[in-house]
Amino acid sequence: MANRTADYVRVVETITAQIRAGELAAGDKLPTYAQLADQYKISVSTAQAALRILRDRGLVEGHQGKGTYVAALSESS
Repeated sequence: MANRTADYVRVVETITAQIRAGELAAGDKLPTYAQLADQYKISVSTAQAALRILRDRGLVEGHQGKGTYVAALSESS
């Protein structure tokens, strides 16, 4: 079987790169789980896992009932 990047890793790497490149700025709202699932052709639970990793890394922050937003990056990030 060919080596293939796990779907959640692909999403994490893509969004991280967009944040680092300035394509996504602090305060920008990310798509919903369902929108990410559709965009990346993944399951909603995979989208949730990807955003959980991004939250754990401090790149995004979730606001209950409002969505997930790009966090302000510190100088050491």
